[in-house]
Amino acid sequence: MLYATPHFHHCLVDGRVVALDMRTTRYFLIQGASGEALIQWEAGAESRHSDETFDDLLAKGYVSREQAGNRRLEACAAKPLKGRAEICVSSANRAEYLQIAWFLATTRLRIALGSLARTLKPMRRRAGQMPVREQKVVMDHVGRFTACRPSIPLSRVCLLDSVALYHFVGDSMTELVFGVSLDPFSAHCWLEREGWLLNDEIDHVRRFTPIMRCRA
Repeated sequence: MLYATPHFHHCLVDGRVVALDMRTTRYFLIQGASGEALIQWEAGAESRHSDETFDDLLAKGYVSREQAGNRRLEACAAKPLKGRAEICVSSANRAEYLQIAWFLATTRLRIALGSLARTLKPMRRRAGQMPVREQKVVMDHVGRFTACRPSIPLSRVCLLDSVALYHFVGDSMTELVFGVSLDPFSAHCWLEREGWLLNDEIDHVRRFTPIMRCRA
């Protein structure tokens, strides 16, 4: 039996296997025997392939024979989307404004200095510590973040804004989702909660196939 290591994620896009290595923030295609094996693995034919088929992925540390600390080897799940959640944009108080600015600044620094794994490390630390907030509370937080954002002089980038908003919302039901598209290649990320988009439009998000989902 093989397992995916924590930094390896993949999905299927138009019959091709797209992978993400969080250690290097690198997206790439898996081709050849291992790529075909992953496609068949998703179709439930994992027993047809010996571990040797995945030798290159094993050598690079993407998959492992050890279960401890790893997860099932499977493509990221695509979940049905309902649409963009309704938010009421409202002013944040001074403490909230400073908190939003702090999350944006520290996230930007992590993005500049390290890998995606480093950028998301604070999220991993909070695993199991965040509460499940009521939907209204979540949307109120999104509204205040939206109101504050234009006054904070940092360029808008999907990764920066999504991670900072994730920390500000502080809700264990919210997921940070990464997606990819091909021809031409493009990567994007956004926040979802039970099928509702918190910071993006459904027509835009549907262009991307989810490759990784993160939540505390």
